[in-house]
Amino acid sequence: MKRYAVVMFALVTLLWGVNMVHAGPISLYVDSAPNVYGSSSYPAWESNAFALASAGTFVNMANSVNSSNAGTMNFEIQDVVVYSFGDLGRRLHFVYWIPQETIATLAAKHFQVSLSYDWGNVNYDFYNDYYGSTWLTPTKWIEYAGGVIGSAGFAWWGAYGINTPEALAAELADWDKYQGNITFAARMDDGVSSSITALHSVPEAASFLLLGLGLLAIVGVGRVAERA
Repeated sequence: MKRYAVVMFALVTLLWGVNMVHAGPISLYVDSAPNVYGSSSYPAWESNAFALASAGTFVNMANSVNSSNAGTMNFEIQDVVVYSFGDLGRRLHFVYWIPQETIATLAAKHFQVSLSYDWGNVNYDFYNDYYGSTWLTPTKWIEYAGGVIGSAGFAWWGAYGINTPEALAAELADWDKYQGNITFAARMDDGVSSSITALHSVPEAASFLLLGLGLLAIVGVGRVAERA
């Protein structure tokens, strides 16, 4: 089985509602969304997400491929892999909402975000490896409904040389053994911080060889790998 993967990040939108993780004014959520890069279903997901955010009715993982994950932070391997055929796959979006703030006030407070991966005893710091810093200032956050909205997207890019649902299913079944938990965190320099972890059940792992998975990265702000 070819285990080729490319980490892709995309910061797009932020939602406000239920299943919140609180630490001061920063609220965080997670959901499975259509592939922002090319999926015709993504704009509708984003529009609905904004509506739920402003209504206060956001539900974590409401769009997981496994409906029993709705209302939890649990996800399936199919929620976090994108590819170049069919429906283009799905990615996780970690969303943050900071009410009664503007981009200018958050910049003054040095609002920053981070994204990391845990599998067994191994922690992998994506932003530090690919951007040179564990904590990053968003670049595409927006002012919305009396606050600031943004999100961090995470996906494995895979299925190289695969173009049938059956072959993809077999590939993902193998990948499922190596999928760990993904944590998104946000902080300000006044000590206010918050974090949320998307959970995936995996076998016990003493080590995790990222190079063994063929892990690559598409990096760069404003290109495929967007921070905000």
